[in-house]
Amino acid sequence: MSQDPSPFHGRNPFEVLGLSGREDLPAIRKAFLAIAGRTHPDRLRMKSPEEKAQALELFLSAKKAFEVLSLPDKRREWGERMAQAKPAPEAPSLPAPPRPGPALTPVIGVPVASVPPRTPTTPIQPIPELKPATASPARSGPLPAAAALQLYKLGMLALESADYARALELFARATRVSPTPRHQAMELVSRGYQYLTTRFFDRARESFERALQLLPECREARAGLELLDKQSGRFLKGR
Repeated sequence: MSQDPSPFHGRNPFEVLGLSGREDLPAIRKAFLAIAGRTHPDRLRMKSPEEKAQALELFLSAKKAFEVLSLPDKRREWGERMAQAKPAPEAPSLPAPPRPGPALTPVIGVPVASVPPRTPTTPIQPIPELKPATASPARSGPLPAAAALQLYKLGMLALESADYARALELFARATRVSPTPRHQAMELVSRGYQYLTTRFFDRARESFERALQLLPECREARAGLELLDKQSGRFLKGR
């Protein structure tokens, strides 16, 4: 491995950029731009001369490090150097075994009392057999109110795009999940628009009027009645 003169005062260019030695070129460029953003001379106009000099030295070192690591051969070479320079992880040291205490030397004429073996004060209980934990039953699907709201929103989108069959299906499902006047009225409105497209004007009017009975403030039903009057008038004139 060639030993070229280093402008980094004995440091690896990966270390100059604060990297680990395994980064690719985009990561190296990102690290250089981060340092350049902090140390570029244009950003240090209000700093003291000493701070400017330190920042300029760091900027030039980072620039040179980026230029060196931009070359694939140099990047691989410096990465290998950095990997070789890292110390191997130390193996965890095992605790030293306890040292035996000094043996007691019996004194002549003094009886040595024998130490009785220690007996446990409480009997050792057997370890109970562990039973596998049973998983609590998970909820199947969202709450009814949330599911009905989602179906209602999808139904409104289908109604706005004039997909009346899809809107009728979605509002009918919302009614089954949560039978509110709003859901039932929108189901009737979708049915009324379906009748309107096939020129069943009497059935369309009946659907829109029933929707207004359930929900007097239903704007979609009122708009359906207005459209019904216009289409039926034009149809009668054409006949």
